[in-house]
Amino acid sequence: MKKIFLPFLIYLAFISESSLVQAFLPQDNSMDWQLVPRFSMVLILFVAMYVNTTYGLLYGLAFGLLTDLLYTDIIGVYLFSMAATAYITSIFSRYLFGNLIVTLLLSVAGVSILEFFVYGLNSLIGISTQMLDVFLYKRLLPTLILNGFFAILIYYPFVKQLNQIKDTLKEN
Repeated sequence: MKKIFLPFLIYLAFISESSLVQAFLPQDNSMDWQLVPRFSMVLILFVAMYVNTTYGLLYGLAFGLLTDLLYTDIIGVYLFSMAATAYITSIFSRYLFGNLIVTLLLSVAGVSILEFFVYGLNSLIGISTQMLDVFLYKRLLPTLILNGFFAILIYYPFVKQLNQIKDTLKEN
């Protein structure tokens, strides 16, 4: 049961991303902003910071591939981006004290890195024609605010679970 708990939580976050977009952010909304929930990425970043780099990298690969298969036409953009983001964030977390503020800043930075990777790769391939200033104002800023609030909401219960999982891994 303990082995499937963490992937199940990340999967629930992954499912809630698309549900949230469909329920609360319809396509014909009057807002000019693009809110992109990256809840599974936030959880993967927490795993990379609190459990270990390998788990974060593996979950980044798995859920990146799942995102590519379900939502994009090109396989590899999210696969690479989510795994690389988890790895980069875990490296930075080794050198910083793991408290609430540092974790939230690293989570927001990780979501930012993911968005820049995806934007850059999609621009390179020719899928995205959005200008950088429009991307920064209309997509990145609202996305960081939404995912920052999510990270604040789940910080204490999820980190408590991650510490228990980490202790279980050390015993085995």
